[in-house]
Amino acid sequence: MIPIDKKRIVTLAGTLVLAGAVVAAGVYGPSVWKVFRQQSAVTDQIVLQTPAVDSNNSTDGSNGSMLPDGTAPPTAQGAAETSITAPTTVEAPPQSESVPKNKYREPDTKLIDLAPSVASYFGENALSNDAKTLIFGTAWNIHQYVDGYLYGPAAGPQMNEEDIKKYIVFHKTLLDKQYKNEANISKAATLTGYLDILLNSGIDSFDSKDKTRIEQFHQGIHDLDTHLMRNDPSSKVYGATPFATKR
Repeated sequence: MIPIDKKRIVTLAGTLVLAGAVVAAGVYGPSVWKVFRQQSAVTDQIVLQTPAVDSNNSTDGSNGSMLPDGTAPPTAQGAAETSITAPTTVEAPPQSESVPKNKYREPDTKLIDLAPSVASYFGENALSNDAKTLIFGTAWNIHQYVDGYLYGPAAGPQMNEEDIKKYIVFHKTLLDKQYKNEANISKAATLTGYLDILLNSGIDSFDSKDKTRIEQFHQGIHDLDTHLMRNDPSSKVYGATPFATKR
């Protein structure tokens, strides 16, 4: 018989409950990630690093999340009450004190400006605005940490390979949960299928710690974030997406 890890079952169930609460509340930032990492700590003994929030660039400028001021982030039943060990820097090259550090920034939904090739997947007869916001936040958040991993603290916030892999899994869990609530999900199969492939490639690349595959994933998440979900004319175009960009 195959042994059953009861703690893993409880953790998985708690994760799914959390994903439902997060999607319902429309909260996808580091406040919820902190709860998620506490659940992961039940079975995973690695150090998980909380995304550093720059309050000057947060959505509401006060609590560092996308929640209204004074509102606590959602919690999941069975969330582990664990203390978090102060993380050490991993994979970050030596930096002088004068090098500025690029802190985590909350997704700014005012910047959503869909490329024509993906705009048709959203709207009255396709994916909802909630799905659009969640896809945007997923691309925005992951892109920051991959930039920081590849190019150092001046390029983005810091997280090691294992943590970034878990961060991608976290966002993919939220997307999968949202898809189940979408009445016309079949009409967006080309887009959602592409997102599944892209995020799975990111999970695999950081799991293997293969720098070539990580860079390939970086190009895809970069184009999704800067050129498909928002029009950033100053950003480089890698062409690492099957969808045409605005260029």
